[in-house]
Amino acid sequence: MSDLIITEDPANYPIPEEGLHNGVCVDAISIGKVETPWGAKDKVSLMFELQSIDEDGRPFLVGKRFTRSLNEKATLRKFLEKWKASKYTPQDLQEGINLESYVGMSATLFIVHNETEERTYANIESILPYKASDTGEISYYGLKPNGEYTRVCERPDYKTPEEFALNGA
Repeated sequence: MSDLIITEDPANYPIPEEGLHNGVCVDAISIGKVETPWGAKDKVSLMFELQSIDEDGRPFLVGKRFTRSLNEKATLRKFLEKWKASKYTPQDLQEGINLESYVGMSATLFIVHNETEERTYANIESILPYKASDTGEISYYGLKPNGEYTRVCERPDYKTPEEFALNGA
């Protein structure tokens, strides 16, 4: 059997400038178990379509991956509470937080660049609620996606994390 070597061409991925960008959450994705230095952790990802566009006229897409936890110290919980500008109540946490309810919500994202030897990545450093430019008031649904993004769960080749793991792919 021969080796199957695949490489990535970093030139194919334009990234937004560092700084504040307004955007809309276009996807909440269950990634499943991912191996970490602390063992396998259940992960989720939130994807945002920015209002900023690349040189081809398409909006930039950025995402952030989280461990699937709402512990008071969990990054996901802190991120969501900043976004909605309020803390969860004990009752909210007991009932559970549906990440699907965040799809379609507007946000202001602080994007930073992280460099490796191979390429530069645009990462979401922080999030704030989006404020409408005309009123200065928080507007959770003030922005709309352009409609070109297809959610991961709606793609023809979609497999649940469990199916993906079973197939070893």
